[in-house]
This record gives sequence, C-alpha cells and structure tokens, in this order.
Amino acid sequence: MKLMNAFDLISKYFWIAAILFTATNFLFFRKRSEAYIKANPQLLEGYIALFRGYLFWMNLPWIIMGLGCTVGGVPSVWYYFRPKDGNPYVLAWFGSVFVLWILGTLWLFFKGGAQKLSEHPGAIELSYGFKRQAVTDPGTIKTFWLLALAGGIAGVALMWFIDFPILTTR
Repeated sequence: MKLMNAFDLISKYFWIAAILFTATNFLFFRKRSEAYIKANPQLLEGYIALFRGYLFWMNLPWIIMGLGCTVGGVPSVWYYFRPKDGNPYVLAWFGSVFVLWILGTLWLFFKGGAQKLSEHPGAIELSYGFKRQAVTDPGTIKTFWLLALAGGIAGVALMWFIDFPILTTR
C-alpha cells in the first residue's frame, strides 16, 4: 500500500483541514465569549444562536467540497480553482458560497445581524500584533463584510477568467 505524500493529502483532504480550522475558530470564539456571558448572563441565548449559526453555515461549503472530493469524483481541491470547467460538485461548492454571501448580506444589513454581532463582543475581533480588540460598531462590521465580499467576488472572477493549471503530483 502506497502512503500519500503531504501534497496528495492536502489535495484530497483540504476540506477536512478547513472544517478543523472552523471548529478551532469556534472554540476560540466560545472561549472569548465566556467572560462576556459571566458579566452579563442575558447574552447567553444570543451567543448560543451565533455559535450554532457559525458552525452550520461556515462548514456548509467544506462539507459540499468533501462530498465532491470523496464521492463526486473531484480528484483534488485544485479543481475548485476552475469553476469554468463545469464540474457539478465544484459548481455546487461555488453555489453554497454565493448563497452564504447573499444570506450573510441580507442578515447583516436587513435582519439586524450587524447589531446582534455588535451586542455580542468577541464575535468579531481585530488583531493588532499581540493585541486583540472586539469590534462592536455595526457600521464597522458592515464595512468589513463589504470589503471581504469584494475580495471574494474578485477571487471568483479571477477563477472564471484565468486559466489556472490543475496541480498534480508527478
């Protein structure tokens, strides 16, 4: 039996690393929230809703990618850089990301999401070297979202218009 090298492991199982990264961020978020909940127990219900939403919505694309890589015949994560090839599992992944962008924008701007995040410190933080600061201004949260969304749209546009080679082992 041939052992996979690190490149092959990353190529085939990147989605697992992404789920683990999301879970780690969740654990840090939960830990950060403990002091705020202790100081104001009324925040607990809102944090629980944010925790559940984060775990579900942030893992959805990675689960779709995992299905594509394990049962969908997508040989590696590198195929996700070529949505224009029309692979249905790759397109489903992009579809899930677009749905997250739309739902996230609607929630933040029209359903009080930015306000809810601002009322639950630790949900969004900025790092300045070793210093961390909670973002508690709804306008700042919306601005960061729009900047991230613009970056994501630019990245997707590049993937559609640039002919990225698919990386493989030799």
